[in-house]
Amino acid sequence: MPRQLLTCLAAALCCGFAHAASCDFSPAIARAQQLMQRAGVDDIGLAIGTPRGLLVKQYLHAGGGTSAYDDNVRVALASASKLLSGLRILQLVDQGRIDLDAPLSTYLPQFSGLKGTMTMRQMFSHTAGYGDDEDSAVLAWPTTLAQAVDWIAQNMALTYPPPGAYFAYGGISMQIGGEVAQVQTGEDWQAGWATHLGAPLGATSIDWQGLGATSNYRIAGGAQATLPDYARVLAMLLGHGVGNGRRILSPAALVLLGSDQTAGAALGYSPPGADGRHAYSIGAWIETFPAAPAQPAISSIGKFGYAPWVDFDGGLFGVIMIEQRNTTFPPMGALSHAAIVDIDALARAASDGHCAFVETYDAIFRDGLDGG
Repeated sequence: MPRQLLTCLAAALCCGFAHAASCDFSPAIARAQQLMQRAGVDDIGLAIGTPRGLLVKQYLHAGGGTSAYDDNVRVALASASKLLSGLRILQLVDQGRIDLDAPLSTYLPQFSGLKGTMTMRQMFSHTAGYGDDEDSAVLAWPTTLAQAVDWIAQNMALTYPPPGAYFAYGGISMQIGGEVAQVQTGEDWQAGWATHLGAPLGATSIDWQGLGATSNYRIAGGAQATLPDYARVLAMLLGHGVGNGRRILSPAALVLLGSDQTAGAALGYSPPGADGRHAYSIGAWIETFPAAPAQPAISSIGKFGYAPWVDFDGGLFGVIMIEQRNTTFPPMGALSHAAIVDIDALARAASDGHCAFVETYDAIFRDGLDGG
């Protein structure tokens, strides 16, 4: 090999190592440790990545010991389930099986009158007329999803009528939407998600048993996942809808996911810690970071503290893995939200686009970015 070529190669390698060494994510990790301390929990996980792999994967324990979390531990996601459910709905929209703006009675004729006019867009953006109902007993009944939704149709009046008028965060409308998905596909909700999202992405730990064994899948809050598997879902979103070499969502679906779908609805109810925010897409909050005119990030923060986000502008995603069921004021979700704003900013400052990965996705995952 000519000396000149060797010199150039050596310079390129040195430059690459210098870039990788400059990517110091320790401030972001320290912020996650601060969250752990403020929440009063012993364990927390943190993942930060791009479509090509993870830049950070840390399992931390209070006091520096060995964490009880690892790649195989699943925790209950609470409302971080909403994003996962929204992706399944968008997938069915891509396939033409669901029309976001068709009246609910088109799919479930047992919903009549004003309730029958609700749309899937409204049901997954908290503007359908139900809300402030995350603790409704029917969501935890030992029945099937179909039986629970039939009961809702016959017995639960709208709490924020009419459909489309108010943003009211809750779980009942998404429960109904999950049954629409079952009817339109002929597939069980959990099995359908696993077959068409979990298996293609290699995210096989995700199911809807996070709050206990059930067939009445809590669409808005019942999922559980490992940290790496949730990260793979987010990597797909940053990969323009392609993950693990497969097209999961269309570009049009990603546009919907990244934009407010509430159509100017007035604020009826926003959960504690949301500070009155009510810009929401299909199963995800529209964030106020990064600052305009950059494309906003999305998040789906759970009551127990689990906090995924996607920063489309910065090309990074993140997941905070935490489960604090004994929540006190300020709400655990509020602590997590403050943490993701800080961690995202710290990660953007640390990343120069040439950082070393702590875990790379396999070749078919990476190569699929240009295909699908």
